[in-house]
Amino acid sequence: MEDNKYPENYFEHYIVSFSSTGQTLDKTGFENLARLYIDIEGSDTFSELIKEIQLIKENDDWSYFEEKARDFEIKDLSNDKLKEMAEVAIKVSIDMT
Repeated sequence: MEDNKYPENYFEHYIVSFSSTGQTLDKTGFENLARLYIDIEGSDTFSELIKEIQLIKENDDWSYFEEKARDFEIKDLSNDKLKEMAEVAIKVSIDMT
């Protein structure tokens, strides 16, 4: 994968936010993360995150972000958990509208 495929690094930042906020690796933790992220970063940035998540889904780049999570020493953030995190973020964005 190209290094500049996701130049704004929204999802990477989201993953780091997950690790620094002490959320749990489940739906509740991911919902809390999404709401906290909106509170801190704003709804416009959250919308950009959602656009990037859609692109990641289209490209099936989950393994790239699983590797990023390992680089940040975030344990147990597997492809499946990243997908769940992303789906919860999308659901929260839909619920906002």
